[in-house]
Amino acid sequence: MKIDPNIEYNWNQFRSLPEVRSLNESEQQRRYYFYLDALANERFRQNKGDTNFILQENGFFLLQEDGNRLIWKL
Repeated sequence: MKIDPNIEYNWNQFRSLPEVRSLNESEQQRRYYFYLDALANERFRQNKGDTNFILQENGFFLLQEDGNRLIWKL
């Protein structure tokens, strides 16, 4: 199955797909979990490096480009 990151099937839509419909329910569930994982990975891969801010350190915090605190540095 080719993953289109712009289309996310809910459980009922996924079960209705021709390649899934004939499988037993446990196999459908297994494939749905694999599908959701592959979808998340594909979306991450496409968005990698496409952030809206730059992280900077000031010694105590990681800062967004506008200077807002993001994460407390332990």
